[in-house]
Amino acid sequence: MVSLYDTRTLQSVISGLDRPQMFLTEVFFPSIVNFDTDTIEFDKLDRALGLAPFCSPLVQGTPVRAKGYQTDTFTPAYMKLKNEVGLNRPLKRRHGERFGGDQSPNARRDQVLVEIVQEQYFKALRRKEWMASAALRTGSVIVEGEDYPRQSVDFGRDPAHTVTLTGAARWGEAGVSPLDDIQAWSDLVADSSGAAANVVVMHPTAWAYARRDPQIDKILDHRYVRPTQVELGPLSRGEGRWGTYVGSVGQFDFWTYTQPYDTPGGVRESFMPANTVIIAAPGEDAGVAGYQAHGAIKDPSAGYQPVEIYSKNWIEQDPAVEWVMSQSAPLMVPARPNASFCATVR
Repeated sequence: MVSLYDTRTLQSVISGLDRPQMFLTEVFFPSIVNFDTDTIEFDKLDRALGLAPFCSPLVQGTPVRAKGYQTDTFTPAYMKLKNEVGLNRPLKRRHGERFGGDQSPNARRDQVLVEIVQEQYFKALRRKEWMASAALRTGSVIVEGEDYPRQSVDFGRDPAHTVTLTGAARWGEAGVSPLDDIQAWSDLVADSSGAAANVVVMHPTAWAYARRDPQIDKILDHRYVRPTQVELGPLSRGEGRWGTYVGSVGQFDFWTYTQPYDTPGGVRESFMPANTVIIAAPGEDAGVAGYQAHGAIKDPSAGYQPVEIYSKNWIEQDPAVEWVMSQSAPLMVPARPNASFCATVR
């Protein structure tokens, strides 16, 4: 029990570190495209590796067939996040507020609305990062939910770009060189897509095996070079704490990444499963060419406009209930899916 005659001091509010870090999204899906149609399409040119033909300068030239192309069509998933404001929340002291309260109910309600919209936005961001991870690891994204039948969006990546090492080929086994595997996988990406896959993202458990490789340990460079500065040691990317630069070997930049999320069933998992290694080529032109695609919001109040997320609130009159809902139609599209590779190494 707290007595009215007790003296109390509220020192501070310790906020939760729950803002998602969009590591995979920012590195491999930097472009944003919004479209107000049901589907989005990409024309993909055939990769022509022909040689110029020899001929006599005295004969007519031989016609060369022009490169063809295929059109890939994708339909975005749809998300609705809906929360009740709660009639009693504006009447109770909020975190950080003086004991006894010093704000009006309307002021508290405004803050509650902001918090709900922010939480919904964070959930939408985590779903986008989840899709980015799935696209890079498997070459596809499986979409399913309540009253939403299971569907697979297949980006057409070569099945050989997803492997699971077994037996004596696993990292940590005698005679297995992670660096040799990484080089072979990078060469496979180059052969199939023409892209230079030089960014290696690992779960820390995979990195624990890789850094024991004598080849990596001998020449690992911890310096992270930027245009105007050189930084030493492990380095976190952006404001987050999950993606960390751990060094370079030759052309390869090594990062560790492990960011948790909670499934709808309440199970805590990681965007980067244990013992997973992703090798991919960043960049809009020469790499994965990933897009954050946002479809039209199917809501008249949104004007059917394509935006990353659309939030609105409304009040039901009797009984009085206030709702907040955010909608989004995202899809993370690797326009060049064969510019990525994923291995489970243990």
